Amino acid sequence: MKFESKLFWLILATVAMLALAGCSDDDDPTDPVDETPELAFAGSATCNECHGEIHQKWAASGHPYKVIKIDGDAPDEFPAHSYFPNDPINPPAGFTWADVSYTVGGYGWKMRWVDQNGYMMTNNEDTQYNFETQEYVQYTTAPMGTKQYNCGKCHTTGWVASDDDDASNNQDGLEGMTGTFFAGGVHCEECHGQGSQHAFAPADYDMVVDSGSGLCGRCHTRDEDNHIAASGGFIKHHEQYDEWLHSPHNAMGGPGCNDCHDPHSSVIFDDVAVGTGTSTSCTDCHTVEVKHNGAPGCVDCHMPEADKSATAAYAYKGDIRSHILTINTAAVGKMEGMFEEGGAFVIEDADGLGNVTLDFACYGCHKDSEGVGGANSIRSLQELSDYVLGVGEYAGTGGIHSPTTKVAGR
Repeated sequence: MKFESKLFWLILATVAMLALAGCSDDDDPTDPVDETPELAFAGSATCNECHGEIHQKWAASGHPYKVIKIDGDAPDEFPAHSYFPNDPINPPAGFTWADVSYTVGGYGWKMRWVDQNGYMMTNNEDTQYNFETQEYVQYTTAPMGTKQYNCGKCHTTGWVASDDDDASNNQDGLEGMTGTFFAGGVHCEECHGQGSQHAFAPADYDMVVDSGSGLCGRCHTRDEDNHIAASGGFIKHHEQYDEWLHSPHNAMGGPGCNDCHDPHSSVIFDDVAVGTGTSTSCTDCHTVEVKHNGAPGCVDCHMPEADKSATAAYAYKGDIRSHILTINTAAVGKMEGMFEEGGAFVIEDADGLGNVTLDFACYGCHKDSEGVGGANSIRSLQELSDYVLGVGEYAGTGGIHSPTTKVAGR
């Protein structure tokens, strides 16, 4: 009888302890439950918590530095390998950093300035700085304080264009800045979408991972119909997508942008920045025997610097490589065989392809009849054409390429 009594009290005590445990603060049903946040920008620092290696490559590329906010002093955010830290410069004459609200560019090629009212600094002879030539030049002839900053679609993250004249709807309330943005520069979420929900529950909320060239083409384009725009005898800059669309790479179904490039890494400083900006070579897909003295590389002829961002070394050498790839082998120069009359667009052939002319393809090494070009011998366009085609004086050479040229696996 005593044993049963003790057992009864032991069971009762155990039930009481379990009941108390069930009422602990941790399990209080009145405690708030974490709710999924509204979809919003989380910021690249949040992405870095899980994607550190990719974030490191991105931070060493030019994308984050397209637009930087200035707080009275020169910007100090640029990577050590970029142009600005290695070539520190000042705003246009008569202005100090206190007169600047934002910088545009500076990682590579050039830098421009936005004044304290949100307008691009213009007109003066020193409103653009070209790093390769280390000189100030004029950025447009528009009067100072009249050129609005409306480039945020491709220079910022989360750009929303203003649709009225109310400056309070502009970034920082600046009259000349015709939109708002989450962050200056191209950050993770500009390409992958807003990340607040993914950061909250990564397994439940996916981010956009689009490896198609069209995503790059949202910004690496200029003409709304994707024609290749030109000016002054060069293709305009940031048109790699338009060029690719009118190249054999697109016509053959690839490769696309991300097959050759890591979009998180630097191309212009590929040799020193973290990551590999150009992740493949032509010989990964093509097998070619080149018959040419000096054996130039594929890109020397097929991807000449026919594009211009800041400066041109001379008439046939800009500062960005073209992605058109196809060469017009006729004895014609760029203004007759590459650009439409007036020079505003690249000519498209019956198959929709563009072509670079032999002056761009060859005068990076050779010189024209006036002595303009590279370090090698003077050659006329007719001589270059004959050589490439293997005719006339060069009959039987088979041209620059062997007749067995092929594309591996295609």
